[in-house]
Amino acid sequence: MEQWKISILTGVALIILALIFSFIRGGISIWMAIVIVLGVIDIIFGIMRKKKEGI
Repeated sequence: MEQWKISILTGVALIILALIFSFIRGGISIWMAIVIVLGVIDIIFGIMRKKKEGI
Protein backbone atom coordinates (compact mmCIF):
# COMPACT_ATOMS: atom_id res chain seq x y z
CA MET A 1 0.00 0.00 0.00
CA GLU A 2 1.24 3.46 -0.78
CA GLN A 3 2.69 5.53 2.03
CA TRP A 4 0.12 8.33 1.76
CA LYS A 5 -2.76 5.86 2.13
CA ILE A 6 -1.19 4.39 5.25
CA SER A 7 -0.74 7.88 6.70
CA ILE A 8 -4.38 8.83 6.07
CA LEU A 9 -5.73 5.55 7.43
CA THR A 10 -3.56 5.83 10.54
CA GLY A 11 -4.85 9.35 11.16
CA VAL A 12 -8.45 8.25 10.77
CA ALA A 13 -7.89 5.30 13.11
CA LEU A 14 -6.31 7.57 15.75
CA ILE A 15 -9.26 9.95 15.63
CA ILE A 16 -11.86 7.17 15.81
CA LEU A 17 -10.12 5.42 18.71
CA ALA A 18 -9.72 8.69 20.61
CA LEU A 19 -13.40 9.53 20.17
CA ILE A 20 -14.52 6.05 21.25
CA PHE A 21 -12.28 6.16 24.30
CA SER A 22 -13.53 9.65 25.17
CA PHE A 23 -17.17 8.56 24.98
CA ILE A 24 -16.43 5.56 27.20
CA ARG A 25 -14.73 7.75 29.80
CA GLY A 26 -17.41 10.42 29.56
CA GLY A 27 -15.33 13.34 28.39
CA ILE A 28 -12.40 14.47 26.32
CA SER A 29 -9.20 14.79 28.32
CA ILE A 30 -6.13 16.73 27.23
CA TRP A 31 -4.48 13.48 26.12
CA MET A 32 -7.38 12.55 23.88
CA ALA A 33 -7.32 16.05 22.40
CA ILE A 34 -3.61 15.61 21.64
CA VAL A 35 -4.28 12.25 19.96
CA ILE A 36 -7.04 13.81 17.83
CA VAL A 37 -4.74 16.66 16.80
CA LEU A 38 -2.00 14.17 15.89
CA GLY A 39 -4.52 12.22 13.81
CA VAL A 40 -5.48 15.36 11.92
CA ILE A 41 -1.81 16.22 11.35
CA ASP A 42 -1.21 12.68 10.05
CA ILE A 43 -4.10 13.03 7.60
CA ILE A 44 -2.76 16.40 6.40
CA PHE A 45 0.69 14.90 5.79
CA GLY A 46 -0.90 12.01 3.89
CA ILE A 47 -2.77 14.42 1.63
CA MET A 48 0.40 16.44 1.07
CA ARG A 49 2.28 13.28 0.09
CA LYS A 50 -0.49 12.37 -2.33
CA LYS A 51 -0.31 15.79 -3.97
CA LYS A 52 3.49 15.59 -4.10
CA GLU A 53 3.31 12.28 -5.96
CA GLY A 54 0.92 13.84 -8.46
CA ILE A 55 -1.71 11.12 -8.26
